Amino acid sequence: MQFIKLKFIIRFFFLFGLSTLFSCNITKNIENEQRLVKNIISFDKKNADFQKYEIEKIIKPKPNTKFFGIPIKLYINNLWTKEKKELWENKKKEKCSEKKKTKISRINKKIKPYENEINSSDVDSKNYKKYQNKITAAQIKKEKKENKTCNKKHFGNRKGEKPVFFKLYDNDYFRNIRNIRVFLNNRGYYSPIVKISEKQRGKNKVVAIYEINQGKAHLINDIKFQIDDKSIEQKILSDQANTLLKAGNRLDVQTIEDERKRIADMLKDNGYFTFSKEYIYFSVDTVNKNFKADITINVSNQKNDTTEGAEFKRHFIDNVYIYPNYKPNDAILNKEEYYKYQDTIIYYSKNDKKYFLIYKEVPKINPNALTKGIYVASDEFYNLKRIKASYKYLASLPIIQTAMINFHNSKHQANFNDSVKYLDCEIKLTQDKLQAYELTSEITHTSGNWGMAGSLIYTHNNFFRNTEVLNLKLNGELKRLTKNSDYEIPIPTGLFNSFKYGVDLNIQFPRMLVPVPLKNFIRRSNPKTNINTTFNYSDRPDIKWSVAGGAIGYTWSQTQTILHSFMPITADFLKVYRKFDDYKLDETYENRFVFGSSYRFSFNNQLYRKKLNYFYITSYIKVAGNSLNLFMNWLNKPKTDNSYILFGNAFAQFIKTDFDIRYYRKLNRAKDNLVFRIFAGGAIPYGNLSVIPFSERYFSGGSNGIRAWEERSLGPGSYSAENNENIPYFNERADLKLEGNIEYRMKLFWRFEGALFIDAGNIWAINKNDVRIGASFESNDFYKEIAIGSGLGIRLDFDFFLVRLDLGFKIKDPSLPENERWIPFNIIPTLNNAKFNLGIGYPF
Repeated sequence: MQFIKLKFIIRFFFLFGLSTLFSCNITKNIENEQRLVKNIISFDKKNADFQKYEIEKIIKPKPNTKFFGIPIKLYINNLWTKEKKELWENKKKEKCSEKKKTKISRINKKIKPYENEINSSDVDSKNYKKYQNKITAAQIKKEKKENKTCNKKHFGNRKGEKPVFFKLYDNDYFRNIRNIRVFLNNRGYYSPIVKISEKQRGKNKVVAIYEINQGKAHLINDIKFQIDDKSIEQKILSDQANTLLKAGNRLDVQTIEDERKRIADMLKDNGYFTFSKEYIYFSVDTVNKNFKADITINVSNQKNDTTEGAEFKRHFIDNVYIYPNYKPNDAILNKEEYYKYQDTIIYYSKNDKKYFLIYKEVPKINPNALTKGIYVASDEFYNLKRIKASYKYLASLPIIQTAMINFHNSKHQANFNDSVKYLDCEIKLTQDKLQAYELTSEITHTSGNWGMAGSLIYTHNNFFRNTEVLNLKLNGELKRLTKNSDYEIPIPTGLFNSFKYGVDLNIQFPRMLVPVPLKNFIRRSNPKTNINTTFNYSDRPDIKWSVAGGAIGYTWSQTQTILHSFMPITADFLKVYRKFDDYKLDETYENRFVFGSSYRFSFNNQLYRKKLNYFYITSYIKVAGNSLNLFMNWLNKPKTDNSYILFGNAFAQFIKTDFDIRYYRKLNRAKDNLVFRIFAGGAIPYGNLSVIPFSERYFSGGSNGIRAWEERSLGPGSYSAENNENIPYFNERADLKLEGNIEYRMKLFWRFEGALFIDAGNIWAINKNDVRIGASFESNDFYKEIAIGSGLGIRLDFDFFLVRLDLGFKIKDPSLPENERWIPFNIIPTLNNAKFNLGIGYPF
């Protein structure tokens, strides 16, 4: 006990001394200045239509960045005085300049004999060319040395951060008040009161306090129109059902700007090619309106007072020219010659639209595959929405590297009535590689289980000449599974005692293969059809099994943030060759046929939110066995032990669904994030089979789950596989899974990142025949069986991939007696009770 107290005393004095060291060094060079340590922003959040982080982005200065509450970069800066850093930099600069002169002098000496050789050689001789190349290489090297700048920064200046000072009534003070007021005005608050004050926080430290009373927001009262060109007036007025400006809504500059763009895009969708939002401006009247605003939408036929009035005319598409294999480099170098020696053919699409195909080499892509997703056609009005849909379709084809759609006045305009303008459209497509190979490899480590995996991927981007994409993936994995330490019977193992391999063949069609026409849906959502077949074989010391299957389905995007995947047909045949005799609930480890359908919904607003906070949400549902059950019942097939038999075994019938919700929050410290994740899933058997096949069940633990437990060793419930001397290797699975994670990700230095995390969760069985003690889910006390782990990690980010090492420690172990599940805090975490997890990429 005295030893434990001594440890706590040592820790206390260490942390106290560390904080004292930091505080002393931070303030030692500050005399009459006040260092800013925090910005406090207060406003009426209940009646505000803006967030705190929006104000934080506006105000300056911002406090020094902190790491766990300590401004380490500021401390690094203050380790050296300004004079010492300048002296070091000047010495480095002088040294660098001397080295630079020496190296340039050496290069000049090298060049002289080369020049002598050239002068004594014939211009067409090999010797002349040889030394001319050497001179060129030396001159390039010399030029690089001459252009090299000698301005190496001191470590304190590179990694440190100068103290941020705050002073009332300086330029930042008035600038912040102005910027906050402008921001609030743009949000409809026209009478805000902004006060900035300071509060002392110890010697030479100050907190800046921003008190904001935004006042009452102005609401939209009435909307009027003033449109000069009567030809577009009816179009705009008839489209007001889609307006973003609604009476009673808060007046907002961004909403007004969005409405400008919406009106301009609507007119472009109706053929007005030359129209732009610059022809639209808004007049807002708030005088004597009692926090109400009357808006007048003005549509002028001139952009400003100096331009002549424009006459808005609708534009028809005359001809569409497609360059299926456009070579931009050749076109730039050869200019007119490039276009002169091209062949042109006329192609009519299935909907009888005319296109001109221009090419030098015979196109590898079937023209029908291109025109099927190009929604620009002759004798139709210019339509911006259709152009965007064409871009979306072409960008989704891997064989197409870039796509450019340009418009210019038709060559035949003189042949038409001048009341309508005609445009020619040029679609220039550059192609990517037809075939590609990719070889990947990785080393894994999860809780003592070392392994290595690799894959060979072959891709063909135009398999049937209709832009279909074929992906063939061969993968394999070798792993050394660690034996359960409580298993008393020795098991002979070599370097690797587990291996698996698999083949995955997928063909993606750039269209929706359905027997009914869905033109508007296809144009809007750009659906794809996927046909997939797989075979995976796994051999572990405790079980050997394989699964062969296939699926046919569709994927489509509803918006930029929402993706759907529907597989109407999924089929898997699970074959078990060998299994460990003591596995509980033996029926789950039998040969099974799984036939059903699945659907997945994905939401990801990362790109839409850019660098702000964002969500990633997926939900999944799979239903299996219903159609087979109905079919067998319709055939009046007999049952064996209350189950229909197919392929020698009872086929599975169940419903499975899960949800994965992740929230990524950006913190004030640059490149730091706080990530929250919740996962909930369940599979319920019914009808033809009372259990879930083990390949469809959930497991917990490992590098992407509860990292303080080995993969498949946690649960179910309070059941302990780790303490079961009859189980050689962990392979625990169950029907329900709950999991939550919180991870703080921080930038350290160079490419290194750090992480602190807390994981919580478990799995449970719902089958009453499960004989594992404590495995069943009980609604009244399942929360007592939530396992909790914590730990830290370090990551190495190479941009295109990330290597991760996490160490997990148990905090609450549900396999222990109920009153002993919390691990005492006086037990010091060590490497002996830590779980190492090595992986590629973030865990979530």
